[in-house]
Amino acid sequence: MKTTLLHITLLLCVLLTAACSRHHAPSPFEDQLYQTECFLQIMPDSAFRVLDNLDASLLSEKEAAHRNLLMAQSMYFLSRDPQAIDSLLDEAGLFFAKSDDRYHEAMVYWQKSGIGAQLGQGQQYVMDYRQKALQTIEQCQHVDHRLVQYSLIPTNEQNEIDRLKYAIHQRLGMSYTAGGYHREGIKHLLLSEQYYYKQKRYNLHLGSAYMLGHAYNLVAEYDSSLMYYNKGLQSAQAMGNVAECAYYYNAVGDGLLFRYDTQTDATDDARLQMLRQSVSYCMTGLEMLENVNDRMAFSYRMEMLENLSQAYYNLQDYDSCIYYGSKVFDLYGDKTSEFQLKRLYNSYKALGDNGKSAIFADLILNLPDDHGSEQKAIAEVKDKYEKQLEINKLQSEQQIKRYRLYFYIALLVMAILVMLWMVLRMKSNREQAKKDQGESLMRRVLVIYADQPKDARQRILNEFNTTYPNTHDQLLAAYPDLTEQEYAICVLSYLPFRSKEIAQLFDVQENTVYRYRTVIRKKVGTDDLGALVGRFLG
Repeated sequence: MKTTLLHITLLLCVLLTAACSRHHAPSPFEDQLYQTECFLQIMPDSAFRVLDNLDASLLSEKEAAHRNLLMAQSMYFLSRDPQAIDSLLDEAGLFFAKSDDRYHEAMVYWQKSGIGAQLGQGQQYVMDYRQKALQTIEQCQHVDHRLVQYSLIPTNEQNEIDRLKYAIHQRLGMSYTAGGYHREGIKHLLLSEQYYYKQKRYNLHLGSAYMLGHAYNLVAEYDSSLMYYNKGLQSAQAMGNVAECAYYYNAVGDGLLFRYDTQTDATDDARLQMLRQSVSYCMTGLEMLENVNDRMAFSYRMEMLENLSQAYYNLQDYDSCIYYGSKVFDLYGDKTSEFQLKRLYNSYKALGDNGKSAIFADLILNLPDDHGSEQKAIAEVKDKYEKQLEINKLQSEQQIKRYRLYFYIALLVMAILVMLWMVLRMKSNREQAKKDQGESLMRRVLVIYADQPKDARQRILNEFNTTYPNTHDQLLAAYPDLTEQEYAICVLSYLPFRSKEIAQLFDVQENTVYRYRTVIRKKVGTDDLGALVGRFLG
């Protein structure tokens, strides 16, 4: 009996202890962690500060794992070190994998897929983690009530599960589509599109809708493609998001380019119409983004410029291809896509601009991929251009030498001409000076003659000798037989006075003057006495 009572007492103690442990007050850290989780996406910097200030030594294993997961999420949103984020996720994953918290376990795998992409782990790695995340969230039946209690918007447990599940469906669909598994991608994207459309979460719905448009285009279901592009446009319009509305036109234009490349069995007119429609759609999108300068608008604008360059290239409108392609190249430089570099190379080549085509040939040849026969052809073009540059350089150097020789010859000719001009100018100045001197002398002489003074003859001779001081001596030195009187008659003949006027100045008969002149002519050997004097005016 005593033994039975003892057993009953021990059993009651155990049950009481279990009951107490089951209903113990929750740790204040757990509440703080769930509160932080509910505002983390809106204010990741504040969430990070809260989590960073928690004393990890006071946390339980579950709380530490929860903190590591939230720290990784906040750091991801803040673009912090991806390696540190990955380490935090690994630590959190060790706990959640062995717990019954499927929601946070799925969240770890979901975050691992995102950070794996940043770390360059490869498409398969990313898809594997997204698959694990999907499988785990589909096993999740409930979440901690505090995710609902502390949520900033009205919600319930199923809502929280669905939000993560369809986010995984959306990203998994994008991964499958990007990896070439279009049908598998469409399956997941349809689920997310339908969910987001029903929930009126337009920002997420347009992502699924646009991606479905792209995926259906890849599997040649063009009507379905256009339908989902239009559904994406409706969500963008509901949001009033100009950039996403513009993206609709870019997406349709890009789809038309894809159809042009793949529908090779279509008629030439049909394929040309695809290109023209692509240009029209992309131009419309560009016009819509003219005054929009946010990050997404910039990205979409670059895509539209590339699509326009491609469309014009296929239309063989090389000037327009270069115009739009150069805008992309001016921004990205040597990081421009290989396809765009080739389009610019071929366009410049088609227009005969060997200099520009060689620049892009060099950029293409520096790309890490091997281009095979195409690389060889591009290398040949570049080599040919470089050889032509060498020839042009030699020709230019020779031409410079010729021009230099022509320049020196021209300088010499100019120097000779200047010297000749100076000589002629000096001669002309001397002759003008002599003429002016003679005219001045004549004016003075005529004044003296007109006054008829008694010493008019002597004054006239004095004026002449003053004007031409060397003439008297030079003339008499040349003709020493001449007398002073004969010299005077020669001078008066130069001035020129007629025989009658000379006779008046000498106060003799005119016949006497004739006789003097006859004698003088015999002495000097010339009849022109004025010219004789002119030779000695110096």
